[in-house]
Amino acid sequence: MKKILFYSPTGLTSKQYGIGGEVMKTLIEEGKDLHFVRCDGILKNCYFNRVHNVPGCAMCQSRQDNIFKLAGLSNENIYALQQYTESEAANIPTFNSLNELLTFSYKGVNVGRGAASSIISYFRDYELTTAKFGSWIDIELKKAINVLLNFEVFFEKVKPDVLYLFNGRFAEVFPVMELAKLKGIPFYTVEAGSRKNYELFENGLPHSISLRHKNIISGWEEKRDGSQREEIAKNWFIKKRFGDEEFGRSHVQNQQRALLPAQFDHNKRNILILNSSEDEVKAIQEWAFPLYENQNEAIRQIVRAFAEDDSIRFVLRVHPNLGKVKNRQVEEIRQMNYSNLLVINPNDPADTYSLIENCEKTLVFSSTTGIEATFWGKPAILYGNSFYRDLGATYTPQSFEELVGLVKARLDPIPKEKTYPYGYYMSTYGIQPKFFKFDGLESSYFMGKKLKKAYPSAIKYLFRYAKYLKLWKKLFSLYYNEPFSVLHWKKLK
Repeated sequence: MKKILFYSPTGLTSKQYGIGGEVMKTLIEEGKDLHFVRCDGILKNCYFNRVHNVPGCAMCQSRQDNIFKLAGLSNENIYALQQYTESEAANIPTFNSLNELLTFSYKGVNVGRGAASSIISYFRDYELTTAKFGSWIDIELKKAINVLLNFEVFFEKVKPDVLYLFNGRFAEVFPVMELAKLKGIPFYTVEAGSRKNYELFENGLPHSISLRHKNIISGWEEKRDGSQREEIAKNWFIKKRFGDEEFGRSHVQNQQRALLPAQFDHNKRNILILNSSEDEVKAIQEWAFPLYENQNEAIRQIVRAFAEDDSIRFVLRVHPNLGKVKNRQVEEIRQMNYSNLLVINPNDPADTYSLIENCEKTLVFSSTTGIEATFWGKPAILYGNSFYRDLGATYTPQSFEELVGLVKARLDPIPKEKTYPYGYYMSTYGIQPKFFKFDGLESSYFMGKKLKKAYPSAIKYLFRYAKYLKLWKKLFSLYYNEPFSVLHWKKLK
């Protein structure tokens, strides 16, 4: 009988802990010997409870109690994290750059990359130095080290054949994945899939380009005969364009269809640049691109390269996701002042898809709009990384000189058929749950039982976690930059 160790400290949204229950119940039904590690309030914080909100912790653990019971997990196979004094005594060095933090290891295991991923996600800022984020770096690294020390013990105690982890990229989980790699323990990361599905990623993160490419191709090939795969693929692109949110959040809801900016010059060879949030995958190793440090650097390079060419004008549409962000990326864009560059602010009502249609070609760094441009019959250049990178659906220069050549050239659109595997994958990927029915935060079910915000055991945990009130107050003031108030107890992030 295969022995499985599952670690998921996530329980504050019905989708996350419902998927966790789905995976648990599936493994138990398959006859696996399932063991689970829970947080039990030991983590200083987590992605979904960044300030150690005490009622939030109590509700989270009560929800997990309910899931364990409904899934049929034996109490003997449930373990809780412990607090090791070694983690608090760990010597945290001074970090002068993000790269220094990304490569920081403890006892031969990388803990810095997960810590960096958490902090970047909290603040949408990737200038992670001790001078700027010293308190958070200390919190996240010591938390990561404590998790690492716990799993050194759990791996020896349980001796799992396979490890399951939720997501994997944050400080409270990433060291476990890295330790599993060092010990040769196969693992799966669990993440939400398309629509109401969930997905398993073997021996890698959900953000892995290589794993996603493999899944895109296999999913497309499996439906080669007797299916409507092409229609399903086309439907994804059409729904994306018109703001349908069936497959995820839309960024065109506040844009006016067919609207172009008043400064748009139809007499120029307009090259559209569609950037993306620099912070989103900044800490993911596989997404690093060797030809530039960040997107703004690449934008400045290409604009300067054509400074003397009056026929070409660049149009930078700043991603709507950056509308409320204050960080280095946004500030640098604000300071860009080139005669051959038109900058369209993230909150501008100009229609992104009309810009794609009216520009000669589109340049992206990771955005899905690159492959969308190809679908809509326009040449698209990917100067970076994306899940669709290896599909042949975009021009992919491997040097700056090659990029310049592609901008100069009159490019033919790549056949839209190249985009279909991606559209099909984004519409269908993942495993359909059997035991979990997701229907929003308030009306989801597991094993036929409606999932509640909290259960009676939350009272027990509330008393147990009262000792963390001081930590809650500290992290609250640190995160929100305002005095702690009980009136704000609902702030779980």
